[in-house]
Amino acid sequence: MRLIQPIFASTNSSSSGLGAENGIYDSGNGIVDRVKKDIDLGVNEFLLFYIPENKLLNDKHNFLKVSRVAQQLAKLNIKLNVDVCLCAYTEDGHCCITGDDEKTEELLTEQAVTIYEMSGATVAPSDCQPNTVKNIKNANSKIPVMSYSTKFRSSFYSGWRNVMGIEKGIVRPYQLDVSDRDKAIIKSVKYADDGADELMVKPGMTSIDLIGPIKQITGKPCGAFQVSGEWLSITTPEQLLETYHVFERADADYMISYGARKLCGLV
Repeated sequence: MRLIQPIFASTNSSSSGLGAENGIYDSGNGIVDRVKKDIDLGVNEFLLFYIPENKLLNDKHNFLKVSRVAQQLAKLNIKLNVDVCLCAYTEDGHCCITGDDEKTEELLTEQAVTIYEMSGATVAPSDCQPNTVKNIKNANSKIPVMSYSTKFRSSFYSGWRNVMGIEKGIVRPYQLDVSDRDKAIIKSVKYADDGADELMVKPGMTSIDLIGPIKQITGKPCGAFQVSGEWLSITTPEQLLETYHVFERADADYMISYGARKLCGLV
């Protein structure tokens, strides 16, 4: 099972609230130095999130900024995945341009294509919009896509939303109801049919029952994202290692965890 370390970049370094090692690193030397330290710890795969200093509006330069960070990191000996979404860029904190599906699709596709063309990284769309994976593959079938294919509407994301500066209380109807097992599987099948190369369940621990069925139906790799709320509840190395073995037992192909760098020294 692959271990993937999330990393945060922005114009300036700051605290994330997810622990000292999971800070927000400046997009110059800061993020590169952090990744180099993680490589020394045994990490070889990362998931990059970029936090813009300005909201999107009509400024597409933000996409160039995340792409330039990805371009820097791609020069290192790592496998790089880059999150694709609009929630950090929109005034209302939604993963889409509210009420404008056409603009949403245009911006998400542009973001993914720009990231790939500048870095060659795998793009990881987390927006949960219906056509994102299909649109990315139609734009360039060579772009590798790690889809957040079964993503629940969850209270376990609160720590991450604080990092991204997203206000509380936003209801995202495009995310899944945690009680709807059938739709959760159907959503992953849909993104697999649209061309996703890898699938994902999120949050991880509350979705482990879905990994096996998703893999069996789609025939594609499926991993789990141990999200901020899960991570913040882990207080010892033993607890972290236990969660690793649970995802491994569930036959996850990869585990995204804020503790991936620690797990590299435990497994």
